[in-house]
Amino acid sequence: MMTLPALRRPTPARGAAIRLLLALFVVLTLELGVFNLAHWQSLSGSSSNSPTRTAGDVASQSHQLGPGLSPLPGGGLKVTDPAGAWMDVPVANGRASFLQAQLAEDIKGSPLSQIHVRLDLHLAGDKGWTQGTRGLICPGQARSHYLRIRGNPNGGRIQAMRLWIQEPVGSQLELTGMTPADVVPLELNPARILMLACLAALILGYLPGSVLWRTRLDTGSISQRLALALILAPLAVWSCWSIQYDLSTFTPVAYHHPQAYVYDFNQYDHVAQALLHGRPWLDLGQAPGLSKAANPFDIATRNALLAQDQQPIFWDYVYHNGHWYSYFGVLPVLLLFLPYRAVTSLAHPGGYALPTSSAAALLVTAATIMTALATIRLLARWFPRVSLAVVGMALITMLEGSGMVYLWCRRNFYTIPFDASILAVMTGLWLWMGARRVHRQPADTDKHSDRGSTRMWTVEDGGQPWRLSRPRLFLGSLSIAATLGCRPTFLAAGLLALPLFAKEIRAVINTLFARRSHPADLSRKRALSLLVCGLLPVILVAAPLLWYNRWRFGSLLDFGNRYQMTVLDLTNYHPGTQGLLQIFGYYLLQPLTTLPVFPYLQFSPAPMRVWHFTEPGLGGLLVTTPVLVLALVLIVLPRVRKELQRRGWMPALILALALAALVMAADSYVGGFSVRYTIDFAWLICLAAVVIMAAASLAYEGGRFRAGAAVMSLLTLTCLAGLVLTLINAMVLLEHFDPSQAMNVAVWFLAP
Repeated sequence: MMTLPALRRPTPARGAAIRLLLALFVVLTLELGVFNLAHWQSLSGSSSNSPTRTAGDVASQSHQLGPGLSPLPGGGLKVTDPAGAWMDVPVANGRASFLQAQLAEDIKGSPLSQIHVRLDLHLAGDKGWTQGTRGLICPGQARSHYLRIRGNPNGGRIQAMRLWIQEPVGSQLELTGMTPADVVPLELNPARILMLACLAALILGYLPGSVLWRTRLDTGSISQRLALALILAPLAVWSCWSIQYDLSTFTPVAYHHPQAYVYDFNQYDHVAQALLHGRPWLDLGQAPGLSKAANPFDIATRNALLAQDQQPIFWDYVYHNGHWYSYFGVLPVLLLFLPYRAVTSLAHPGGYALPTSSAAALLVTAATIMTALATIRLLARWFPRVSLAVVGMALITMLEGSGMVYLWCRRNFYTIPFDASILAVMTGLWLWMGARRVHRQPADTDKHSDRGSTRMWTVEDGGQPWRLSRPRLFLGSLSIAATLGCRPTFLAAGLLALPLFAKEIRAVINTLFARRSHPADLSRKRALSLLVCGLLPVILVAAPLLWYNRWRFGSLLDFGNRYQMTVLDLTNYHPGTQGLLQIFGYYLLQPLTTLPVFPYLQFSPAPMRVWHFTEPGLGGLLVTTPVLVLALVLIVLPRVRKELQRRGWMPALILALALAALVMAADSYVGGFSVRYTIDFAWLICLAAVVIMAAASLAYEGGRFRAGAAVMSLLTLTCLAGLVLTLINAMVLLEHFDPSQAMNVAVWFLAP
């Protein structure tokens, strides 16, 4: 009879040792064999090559340059005409298998960090050239300096080789030439070995009978807390290093080309400087004709000013009554950018600008940690006997599906509102979910070292008397309300208070307004204080933010987004509804676009039948996170629904999915389709999926049904498949937004 992986007998010590040895063997085979295949092939080729291949043969052939390449004074080359950007490569014995790049050292200027090349062959007996290898040479990555010679399937003698440089005019290269390589060196990459070890550990952890399936979640366990800290520690270390590096190298830069907009990505710092000087508008110049134009938002008017090269016209800034503003939420400015300016002004007049990337790194790290903590608290409160394997799948689902990887890979001012909002929402939910307290029993005191007189209520406490923590309620509401000053779409999270505090809300209403009996342990004074703690934070946050709107634009409810200098005139734009279903399809079901080379995926186009703003995507949410589809399908299973109803989660589940649909519709109608907008509603769908996943694991933990094993196996496989897709999409993002970081991994797959 088939049983659940979680409930099979524990793996014997001998079996565990065999698994570890097998995993070690696989890791070493991949590292020494697959990733170093070029080394072994070059050894085989060098032993079979003709002995006439000598250094003198190589040296006797010069690197003749095409008319599109010119030498640089300090070494290296410059592309003057891509149509003639080639160099002849020496041929030793005509049967070489690999080439090695020759690089200049310490050339002046800004050489390319990636050089796209193509190697053509002239074979004996052929009249023309045969296109061969396309490759990528990265001067900073030694492994990429080797290029495999392809395009000679019959093993014919190579008479000549020509390397084409496929880069634009003006590109400066450290590359000086290519020479045949006898042997590609063996390379043991510590980062790659660590990645393979982590992958092996993940697979071992989800095999039947593993310790993850056999261990229950215990938030008071020191070992489990330590394990979580060790998992999150690399992210925190990387974030600290990134912040330190950015602070030491950052210089505010605005990008501008003739007859084009000015791209200045330091909006938050500009707002900080404005507030320090007591004004709402940014101290930035403007094109002379902009203030004189009848409608400065008109596209034709702006294009005419740009054609006259009137500067500056800032892209994606707000222009109102002759001044520049930012429509992004002001709260990150008040919490990070303004204090940094103020503190550094003690050492330098006017202070220094906080790099946007540093602020983003800090916020996304904190958001990741709080997302993990909120997910664990959700499971601990309503599914306290769930296994660590399910906890791991829940964390993977939340972090991969909510767009956290996108925020890690793209750290600029566009992602600051999402970073701050997710941090605020997850912190608020974490506080809210811990607000209902029960008195600690003697067994609890003996089990854990926490000396508090109360602990968090869990579903296993049933009808045990509870009290609501006013500080946690107040701070949770304050955190959720803070999203108004970051990205208002996340305010939808506040409605989750209705199902989370359904008992408390009914008790407060009955105590304050109903004449019938009310809970004996809830006085009118305490009920009123709970109501104040829940609603006062909203007023404390909303009042100054709405006043800030009036200070800038003369209206409490005017956030300024209508006055953006963007792709169209938003003051006269009225979005239609014809293309909404198509945009919904892109958000949820956009297919993947594959590549034959690493990273095997690329941005997918998003064409529209009727015009609406769209950007290329990375695949629909349900495509890149397939576990969401399976989790949502599980609702139809009676055992899962019964488990959800028993734990009181059906209303919250329905509300979360309804809010996700509402936010997606609002984003589609107003903003169109963009990868980052998915973050607005994806976390709600992921939250629902995590709850369903946990309910399914407990509903079938008896292991007496074949369906139970199938459900848990499918959940595990789809969750791990989504993790792989997420990692690949991370490489796609890094290739676009941080190529140097992407190449550290890409060379593992691009090497010969």
